[in-house]
Amino acid sequence: MAVEPASMVLDMLADTIDALNKGRSADATVIEHLAQAIGAESAVSVYYDVDEDESFEVIATVPDEQTAHPLLDYVSHSAHELEGHHFTIAEADGLGHVVCVLIRPQDESTPPEGFGRIIALNRAEPYDDDTLRMLHRACRPLTVLWPRAAQAYAQERAASDDLNITERERQVLELLARGLLATSIASRLNLSPRTVHKHLGNIYRKLGVHDRLVAVGVARAHGLLPESATVSASARPAGGQHS
Repeated sequence: MAVEPASMVLDMLADTIDALNKGRSADATVIEHLAQAIGAESAVSVYYDVDEDESFEVIATVPDEQTAHPLLDYVSHSAHELEGHHFTIAEADGLGHVVCVLIRPQDESTPPEGFGRIIALNRAEPYDDDTLRMLHRACRPLTVLWPRAAQAYAQERAASDDLNITERERQVLELLARGLLATSIASRLNLSPRTVHKHLGNIYRKLGVHDRLVAVGVARAHGLLPESATVSASARPAGGQHS
């Protein structure tokens, strides 16, 4: 069944705003929606800065980085061709038909960040007019949301670079901040309690703390947690244990 363009854009926009409100970059949310809507075999989102030696950084991949590696390789070698264009379509060996969208700040004179975002998707079939209209329709809200998306990404990158907190550890931290114990965190993330304890140990070590409440406070100060995440004092285990 064909996806109605307006419905797809609204769903993508709602989920993207929700992710941004939680302090996340939302790139994975965007490309998951787009890939599903057009039946793409893989999709990627990368940040690209032509002013800094063509800096290229992978942010999100669908369905996974291994599957999307050929598309990433294609984008890394053709990103410079997007300068001056916002939308390109090409046929590439082994990828089929590739569409690349360049998202840049609306006000080029005062960009919130010095780089843009490239979203690329590939599929075997050519892109028909309906698919192209859908992609074009999705571009405008993504451009409007660029300042918030760039800020969320910059905060995540800075925090991760400073403390080397992994994405899984960030997920554990957020659930910890909500007052969940190790067993509940394990259930939410489909992990074993032992694995959660290992993540908690790594988190405490990286943050330089031995208490869940202090860990949450330090994590929030470094921008690692959304503002809505709060820890329950009653959930604090005696003696600062991880469980």
